[in-house]
Amino acid sequence: MKSTLSRAARFGPLALAALLVTGCTTASETSTSTSTAATSAAETSAESSATSAGSSEGSATSEASTSEATGSAAAPTGDPIVIGHTAGMTGFMSVFDIPVEQGMQMAIDDINAAGGVLGRPLELVTNDNATDPTRIQTAAREIIEQGADFIVPSCDFDIGAPAAREALAANIVAIGCAGGPQFGYDGIGANTYNTHISSPAEGSVMATWAFEQGYTNPYVIVDDTLEYSQVAAESFITQWEALGGTIAGQDTFQSGDTSAASQVTGIQQAQPDLIVAGSYPPGGATLIQQIRSAGIETDMMGLQAFDGTYWLESIPNLSNFFIPATASMYGDDPRADINAFFERIETETGEPAASGFYPLSGYSSVQALATAIEEAGSTDTAAVEAALNSFTDEPLLIGSTTYTDTCHIPSARPQLVLEYTDGRPAVVAQDVVVTEVPGGNPC
Repeated sequence: MKSTLSRAARFGPLALAALLVTGCTTASETSTSTSTAATSAAETSAESSATSAGSSEGSATSEASTSEATGSAAAPTGDPIVIGHTAGMTGFMSVFDIPVEQGMQMAIDDINAAGGVLGRPLELVTNDNATDPTRIQTAAREIIEQGADFIVPSCDFDIGAPAAREALAANIVAIGCAGGPQFGYDGIGANTYNTHISSPAEGSVMATWAFEQGYTNPYVIVDDTLEYSQVAAESFITQWEALGGTIAGQDTFQSGDTSAASQVTGIQQAQPDLIVAGSYPPGGATLIQQIRSAGIETDMMGLQAFDGTYWLESIPNLSNFFIPATASMYGDDPRADINAFFERIETETGEPAASGFYPLSGYSSVQALATAIEEAGSTDTAAVEAALNSFTDEPLLIGSTTYTDTCHIPSARPQLVLEYTDGRPAVVAQDVVVTEVPGGNPC
């Protein structure tokens, strides 16, 4: 039976804010803390609503508080709704996919503590594709055979798309966080949804912000190892030129390269006022380290994949380095619920989050599925797809999210910009958004 509560009241950031705050207990303690969460909800709602996007969040404040104030939710019962995470838990994708799973498990704990979905518990099952292209489809089929009702693939188009196609063949909804613009309706099919704004939008956001800051002569390094990094860097160039700018030069790079000598030479010859490192860790860290070691202190901008400080071992005092970011995990995000989320991760694990985007994507993928299932009143694929397709500025924890019948990538979500100073990131810009991506918004 479909819940009578609105989407935002059940699974929006306001409704889950109390669980994010009181969730600083361990996951096993979460299910016993719902009444405490109800008390905290009223205190958290006012702060969160002042910073959360979308009028739907504001209208949900009283609903969420009223619902939670009635007391502890009944424990979910019956057969679990199984969400399968088929991902690179080992190999280079583990840096991204393990934080995704961390966020997924937090969302499942919170939603189950709030009564589950349609009164049923959510359950996470995981298997490891070892970041091995020959293993991805097999791993996806195995997790479907284990009873997964929904799939979250690896957070990358090259590694995640084969799993999403297996979900399509099995008539199962897949939701992930690939930057590749084909991870969605157009590139895979009607059952595939993305929480990432896409690499064309990411590159366009970078170019828009840099242009507005007054940079005039960027040098762009394109890492063509993955579609994500290649398309993001190329989209920077496209957007920059659409804004009327010209670039000082460009070069390519492979994430496995051990030398950046040719890139250093190109930069020295071009004398740019901004270097765009269109790459990702760990290989991208080598690129940046060698540029700085050559005595080049020019401002640099990297992709969101650089979010975090785990990759700074060889360049611990990195400064004048900027990245676009969905959120800040450093306590200075303009949204209170985001700060509470990352504080909770550190409290529960004893360590700060390794990165910002990936655990948020995992949490919000589960949140989106729970919201859609509740709205649909069932786990039927067509009904869940229809509910997801009706998302308009849906207040997921990761941010405002819109899907339509034929567009499953939220490319218009506002972004932050972080600056690294002496190895410490901090927010320097917010609400950076590109409503139209050159060549058309990816879907």
